[in-house]
Amino acid sequence: MKKEYKDIISVVKGDIDELERVIVEDLEFPTSTLNDLLLAPSKRIRPVLAFLFLRATNHSVTSEQLNLQVAVELVHTASLIHDDIIDYSTKRRGLETLNYKYNDKVAVLSGDYILSIALKKITQLNNPDILQEFLQVFSQMSIGEISQYFSRFNIPTMDEYITKTIQKTAGLFSVSLKSSAIFAKTDINLWNKFAHNFGIAFQIKNDLTNILTDNCDIKNGIYTAPVIFSNSTEITSDAIQKTKNLINKHILIAQECVEQLPKSQYSRAIEDILELYKYD
Repeated sequence: MKKEYKDIISVVKGDIDELERVIVEDLEFPTSTLNDLLLAPSKRIRPVLAFLFLRATNHSVTSEQLNLQVAVELVHTASLIHDDIIDYSTKRRGLETLNYKYNDKVAVLSGDYILSIALKKITQLNNPDILQEFLQVFSQMSIGEISQYFSRFNIPTMDEYITKTIQKTAGLFSVSLKSSAIFAKTDINLWNKFAHNFGIAFQIKNDLTNILTDNCDIKNGIYTAPVIFSNSTEITSDAIQKTKNLINKHILIAQECVEQLPKSQYSRAIEDILELYKYD
């Protein structure tokens, strides 16, 4: 039986607790709304994986590593705020979205403000390579969203879909682990390969879950893997299975990366997380 996520990540609970303490310390906002959003229940999957990789390779979670992952979470949260505006969302992490609670203008400015705090933390790391990595992912995330808007109600090729998936989601996983590896002076390629493939699987599974639950992506003209495999918005059981196989393909590559890490409670935790995203 698969373990619960909260139990798996308990081995880095102290690191996550410290991240949540630091994540709001530089915010100066007229209300506590941003603090509430940033501290709302969240998987923290990107920093969790970075902390597990660090611990698994006998590296410490230094203040630089911590602030790096705080920046990653801030970028992720800012992107969610902007996504909520685009998607007219009313709920996020169990709270009213900023665009719904206030208006689109407040939400845009709040997202931009959080991005500015993230950029401040990144520049304070004083590492031009990491700065370039983040600037690249900022650009790609925006391009991914813009491309998605202009391709609505058109079935993309699988290559186009994977490219958008990398831009919107996998890129931030990659910058999280790749930048952490740069600081740790360890195997950047291995960490990046893991993050790239896990990030793709993570997004495809989210897309499949959307199809199997409220199906709002299809209603909004956002066509993902099940639509591509069906070549129609009428989703077939074969397309569902092919989507699961695609997820498993990328999870398997990520698992092969983890096998190269020293055996420990931390590498086992990464393996357990991968099991949560894999289909039997």
